[in-house]
Amino acid sequence: MKEFHHVLRNGSGFHAKTASKFVQMVKGLDSAVTVSRDDNVVSADKLTDLVSLDARKGERITVTFENHVTDEEVERFREFAEAHL
Repeated sequence: MKEFHHVLRNGSGFHAKTASKFVQMVKGLDSAVTVSRDDNVVSADKLTDLVSLDARKGERITVTFENHVTDEEVERFREFAEAHL
């Protein structure tokens, strides 16, 4: 299992366009991925679940990869979060 934390800087959080791109990235992996905010944990391969987190600017999310993921793949998600979230 691998994970990273990110504090949202985008005021819109996981809005539909960003969440859609994130879901597409997840679907390319051979791993289950979850995103959590506080005690809310959702599957990262479902657009409606990501949007339902209602994560806002200044809040911290955790992205968790369950298995079969390389450090390079995790870094790609971290870079996406830095650029878009």
